[in-house]
Amino acid sequence: MPARRHLLIAALALAVAAAHFAPRLRGSEHEVSLHAEELGLPRATTETLQTAIAAADWRAAEGILFEAAGSNPENAPLLRALGIAHYQAGRYFSAGSALKRSDALTPLDPEARFLLAGSFMRIERRHWARVELERLAATDGESVRYRLALARVHYDQGQFASALSELDRILEGSPAGVEVHDLRGQSLEGLGRNEAALAAYGQAISISREAVAASAWPHYHLGSLLHDLGDLEAAEEALEAAVTSDRTHAPAQQELGVVYLKANKLRLAAEALESAAELSPRDPAVQYSLVSVYRRLDREGLAKAAMERFRELSE
Repeated sequence: MPARRHLLIAALALAVAAAHFAPRLRGSEHEVSLHAEELGLPRATTETLQTAIAAADWRAAEGILFEAAGSNPENAPLLRALGIAHYQAGRYFSAGSALKRSDALTPLDPEARFLLAGSFMRIERRHWARVELERLAATDGESVRYRLALARVHYDQGQFASALSELDRILEGSPAGVEVHDLRGQSLEGLGRNEAALAAYGQAISISREAVAASAWPHYHLGSLLHDLGDLEAAEEALEAAVTSDRTHAPAQQELGVVYLKANKLRLAAEALESAAELSPRDPAVQYSLVSVYRRLDREGLAKAAMERFRELSE
């Protein structure tokens, strides 16, 4: 895999993977339960906590649970609840700490352990996340959710063969969704098996077309690989499909802009890269590409401004 694209994927992988750990407290088969009335708190405290949770005021919930856990540091359910509140409030290190302390007292239930793995992903402790996911997969080897998350961690660590192994095991059990085939394509690409990767992306796109909301990711990954392989026409088609699917997909806008630039479609290149710059204002690579486009369009003022922005971001 060319370094240019590998670095881009590495930057995106953590955010994509971590998003799959986000807890849903109501209305889902993957619910992470947090029942205030089961924590043994005084009635008034319980009611205040219930109000905070209902209003998604997680900072308030944190404060209530932190005080309660401080008075009772050996209470595993309280620490579990505190970990969930920390996670929802965006304090992922604290979430991992509270959940791990709860786990030391009483083994966590699977959903809370999955959330613990997500906390570790958020703070870029992928090896810790992998340990928790391997524990989950060992107890429920048929869970697509756990194996897909584990494959994402392997992929993010550059362990493409291990990621592929997890994904192939998912496919042995039953037909899989877009994410499995898309990540499988990335893993194959990481191993240099480009033809198989193209086929996997094609499968992901085929499944995505049947979904209520099509995903831009497999189109983007397909287009990026075709770009790397030098097939600009096919890359352009795939990347245009990604952008059509999601106009806010910054990586697709950026990649499409570079493909347009190579095809000498300068106006389109400028439009795509300007969109990418709006979506990813702190990405120096976008600004550098804009410098090339603006210079070829004889827009020297804009080229100078883009170069200044590139230097500022690079520093």
